Amino acid sequence: MIGIFKIFDSHVHFYSNSFFRFLVKQKPNRADISTELKNIAAKGHIEIPGDDPVQLAKRWIEIIDKWKIERLTLIGSMPGDEDSVIKAVQAFPTRFTGFFTVDPNSNVLMDNASKRLKEDKLRGFFLYPSLFHISVQDEWLDPLFTLAQECSSIVFVQFGKLVIRPRDYAGIPTAVNEAFANPADLIPVAKKYGKVKFIIPNFGAGKFDEVLQVGKECPNVYVDTAGSNSWMADHPSKPDLKTVFKKALDVYGAGRMLFGSDSGMFPRGYRYDIVDNQLKLSQEMRIPTPDIKKIFYENMAGLIDGAV
Repeated sequence: MIGIFKIFDSHVHFYSNSFFRFLVKQKPNRADISTELKNIAAKGHIEIPGDDPVQLAKRWIEIIDKWKIERLTLIGSMPGDEDSVIKAVQAFPTRFTGFFTVDPNSNVLMDNASKRLKEDKLRGFFLYPSLFHISVQDEWLDPLFTLAQECSSIVFVQFGKLVIRPRDYAGIPTAVNEAFANPADLIPVAKKYGKVKFIIPNFGAGKFDEVLQVGKECPNVYVDTAGSNSWMADHPSKPDLKTVFKKALDVYGAGRMLFGSDSGMFPRGYRYDIVDNQLKLSQEMRIPTPDIKKIFYENMAGLIDGAV
């Protein structure tokens, strides 16, 4: 708890050892795994965790205890790395909630998603339309959204500018299709699957006007505040974070905004500056205390625990 405010971070990447190994396997003309991992660490000035995801989970617990953060949403950020997140959540079920990233083009998409949601009890998944070159409206995804509705799962859909630092460090280009990066594409999907709670991360990562449009039309869509929001510098209106918060509050209300830090890699670890800056901004804006509590803890807790 920071002051009177409990924190449930809705957006933390669990970059396990196997995440980096899966990443390296995507690289053509690669060296041996050990050399590639050392190269990634050197280029990014980052640490590659050890083999045991539970040890990585313990490290996260130590860090969030230091910063007095109650709960984290841990995201398995690479298709295939679900087991790492599952082990972390099983080790600390009251502190962590697990999500996984789907490969929408996989032939085993539904078998894997069903197992992860029903058997392994992960609470939802991440979808990257532009990275996997598929529209969120593609009928191929209908069974996935039907499953999400059946399991009361939460679906993050990443739109806007996509920066994946580990790929950069590995020397793997992030080839996106901008045609699938528009949050407005989610509107018919969210209306069709009205019982699914959708979350758009990073205020839409540059597609902020479109995010506001979605929020006006779809009451089951939430927005997270994650990261430094560097997209603001490239946005035509050049907003500051105060303006972004105000406009988001006007459309989504305090009940559909979720705090996120977009933390992930070590040695940086937890991005306390993000929670500190956003919490101070909320107080400077004189957002009512009950609403701040919703944004920074209660909304995500309600989604995860089934109260919303």
